[in-house]
Amino acid sequence: MADSGAPQRYRRIQALAAARLAQQVLRVWRELANPAKIDASWLAVRAALAPIVRQAREQAAFFAQAAYMDARREAGVDDSDFTPEGPLPLLVQRLERTLDVTGPVEFKKAIAAGKTPQEAMDSAAVRMVGSTQYLALEGGRQSMQRSIEVDDRATGWSRVTDADPCAWCAMLASRGPVYKSAKTAGDPRKGGNRYHDHCGCQAWPAFTNDEPFIGIAEKLYDDWLRETRGRGGKHAVNAFRRWWESEGRATYTVPDRP
Repeated sequence: MADSGAPQRYRRIQALAAARLAQQVLRVWRELANPAKIDASWLAVRAALAPIVRQAREQAAFFAQAAYMDARREAGVDDSDFTPEGPLPLLVQRLERTLDVTGPVEFKKAIAAGKTPQEAMDSAAVRMVGSTQYLALEGGRQSMQRSIEVDDRATGWSRVTDADPCAWCAMLASRGPVYKSAKTAGDPRKGGNRYHDHCGCQAWPAFTNDEPFIGIAEKLYDDWLRETRGRGGKHAVNAFRRWWESEGRATYTVPDRP
């Protein structure tokens, strides 16, 4: 039998790495960025951040590849003929554009909105942490998803959340295991392999057509059915979101810490 705790352990490993990245990003931003000369100081900030993000992305990919092979072995699948996929390359232009938009551009927007230099620094820091974590964790998420897609023995995947997902992530997790052969027509819960800044979700591979729900997904599935009864399409999505934001989120446990 597969290890039922493995998906959450994997998610926590990635969350810990993301938290360490946040500390590094904040340290560079606070030590090198000069709010009085944001443009003049930015090149040094960006040059320091770029290798940190790339290293974190490579680490996330390594964790994902190792976890994928562990999951394969736990499922009793022979791993002698399979090598997990890596992520797509992180283009220099994309990395630099992301850093620019969440660094000096966000700082100037905050100043223009009437915030103090310190408030603008803090605002940019939040954006920068979220975007750099996204790029780093994408290395693991892409490795996991691409491995599932090319693995003939993989049947699909599940979305693994923390205990405090946003409405969108809760909705996607409520689908439970998503099989590669499944018909999705009519189900508004699309985009199961999409993520957002500050997202704590990960994907976990499935190797049978009768996979159990992971974590809080089974309860979320019951919630989805109850709250969307009689609705379809965007009306179902909106009904679930309204319920989640007004009362549903509070029914779940407090967020678990990485």
